[in-house]
Amino acid sequence: MSLWSFAQQNIREEVYVHLSSNDLIAGETLHFSVFTRSVATGRLSGLSSLVYIELLDEAGDVVYRTKVYQEEGRAAGDIFLTTDLETGRYQLMAYTRWMKNFESYARQELTIVNPYKVYTSRSMLEPEVALQFFVEGGRLLAQRENVLLICARDQYGEVQPLKAKLLNGAGEKVEDVNFDALGVARVVLKPQLGERYQLAIETKDTFRFVDLPASCDDCAQLHVYEMGEQIRIKISSGEGWSQKVGQLLVVSSQGILLDQQTTLTTETLLVKDQLPQGALVAQLYVDGIKVNERLFWNGQFAHADRGVKTYSSRTKVTEQFELPKGSRVTVSAKKQYGSESPQSMHSGATRNSLVSWPGIASEKWTAPLMDDVMLTSTWDLDTARIDSVRYLPEFNSGIVQGKIEARVGELERFVNVALSFQGADFEIDATATNREGVFFLKYDPSFANNKGVVRILNDPEQRYLIEVYPEFYTQYPAWLAAPLQFDSGRLEQITVRSIANQIENAYFTSVKEPSAQRKFPEVDGMVSYVLDEYTRFSTMRDTFIELVYQVGVSKNENKYYFKMRTADIDYNDKYDVETMVLLDGAFSTAEDILNLSPYLVERIDVMNKRYFMGSVMFDGIISIKTFENDGGDTAPLGAPMDLIEVQPEAQVVGTDGVLDLHKPMMNDLLYWAPLVVTDSTVFEVSFLTSEVKGRYVLQIEGVAPDGASISKSMYFDVK
Repeated sequence: MSLWSFAQQNIREEVYVHLSSNDLIAGETLHFSVFTRSVATGRLSGLSSLVYIELLDEAGDVVYRTKVYQEEGRAAGDIFLTTDLETGRYQLMAYTRWMKNFESYARQELTIVNPYKVYTSRSMLEPEVALQFFVEGGRLLAQRENVLLICARDQYGEVQPLKAKLLNGAGEKVEDVNFDALGVARVVLKPQLGERYQLAIETKDTFRFVDLPASCDDCAQLHVYEMGEQIRIKISSGEGWSQKVGQLLVVSSQGILLDQQTTLTTETLLVKDQLPQGALVAQLYVDGIKVNERLFWNGQFAHADRGVKTYSSRTKVTEQFELPKGSRVTVSAKKQYGSESPQSMHSGATRNSLVSWPGIASEKWTAPLMDDVMLTSTWDLDTARIDSVRYLPEFNSGIVQGKIEARVGELERFVNVALSFQGADFEIDATATNREGVFFLKYDPSFANNKGVVRILNDPEQRYLIEVYPEFYTQYPAWLAAPLQFDSGRLEQITVRSIANQIENAYFTSVKEPSAQRKFPEVDGMVSYVLDEYTRFSTMRDTFIELVYQVGVSKNENKYYFKMRTADIDYNDKYDVETMVLLDGAFSTAEDILNLSPYLVERIDVMNKRYFMGSVMFDGIISIKTFENDGGDTAPLGAPMDLIEVQPEAQVVGTDGVLDLHKPMMNDLLYWAPLVVTDSTVFEVSFLTSEVKGRYVLQIEGVAPDGASISKSMYFDVK
């Protein structure tokens, strides 16, 4: 199957990021685990091999960027929170390159407190509460009972406690309206046609009146109910539409599941087991126009109450969970400080909600809550095939993309460009631009670095300009973050955490990750000159003249060029192509190499035959390798790339079960295993408690082989 066909079948990717914590202090490490799924199937996606991570402050400025290598939709990494960071609210963004075609990304909010810097809190604005109304069925149908969902949020997206009354057209109270802890109220209303209803909200001094949506008679409703093993879709209409005929569609991310003509007073039953799991949508069309849309969820929310266990400090904890074999999960055991926002794989269901939902713990997700989320959500998935995209997926390699433009006149077709990295052995790619001047160059993330350049080949007159597209998003929507507020209890908690963290860091031993190694690629016909095996000459010019017979160099010290004495070419071969000249893996010039001190050089590699990289041809290769592998004092030839290096593979955090009585245990993250694959239906977790007492949560988040979300948690105390 071609890459394009694979991408077409898995058109959309979505990312969920599980954090070790979303409430941290400077000096701690934020660990993250990434699940990249196909929106069409829910299964982990093998389309993208890199995930891009950004940490943004309250102003939207990027304070940290990194990339992590991904295999079959799973990746993990970490961010050490330095003492340069300001206290405040932050956003962590995560996405694949393919997701940029759809302007999509995952977003997690977190709080970082820096106890080593003075923090001046911004003034909290007076809450401006906005109400959003969602009618079960889509429209308020006159003379019928309607269920109305009302959501209350302030300008920060925070839940606001409200007291309100529902008033009829005469200003009389119909009923009191009570909002729950999630800022949601349910109202059952049988409106009279033409009558105006209002919500009277109590404020400090008076009432604020908000109009409810108007009722209608020439309209229809679309209800979705769960009935045991079936889904019931009921269509109702007012008198004005009683004789009309509509079209009912049920759609998933995989395509259309049901398409049937229907009256506007009918019911349809669907069998759950015959439907895909996850979010689905029922749509009603009348006269060719979509008049109603209702999202609903097909899935289970079974939570086993494991109770709250108690353990002593420095004690081994072992727990077992039932999970499908082959599930890919992240396991964490973390102290709860009361200021965290709960995390759950199910929270991905709020992605298309028009309401800002607070963090909801995995055990709090229920079918009624999910139904409320679905009622507030819109369907934004286009199941049609896409014809063109700007960004190709990074399937088995990283991609550098850019565009060539002519300085004067029109661009020639198929201009050759090449990519190289200083300090990386032969991490090179070359290609031709397309008709629009756009190019795509590949690199191996394990060996690329931040000293990469892209250059135009065969352009001594510099006829072209080159633009390298940025790896990361250049901007995000504005975010209004609520100011942090600290009471005495929170300040004491931060002090205790800071001291414990300093003790942990004092005993921390850094493990240097070995650099990725590979054998220098064998190029047919390459000859190596190791300079220590010869008498060293005082200049590189003399070294080439006396040793490297394959390359012609002028004795005139004011002339800088290499003339490759190319072997095995036809007399009629008139191709004017340049020689690949490399200095420590990056493109360089004859002038830079001839001015280099030969005492810095370890060897010279030469291949005096035509060399092809895809459709791009070079007139041989000259490669200089210095002892320090740093290019001496020269910069690589080409347009620099702002390329972020890939993090090394993430490690498991936690004790190995062996107690060190001479070492304090002040860690509040007891266990973090980001890349677990279950090998049976019984999954066992073991770790040691520390000396930090309090309430902890053991959490398992992941994806089953069939694409179903996994979200399990249990709480325990350490005393």
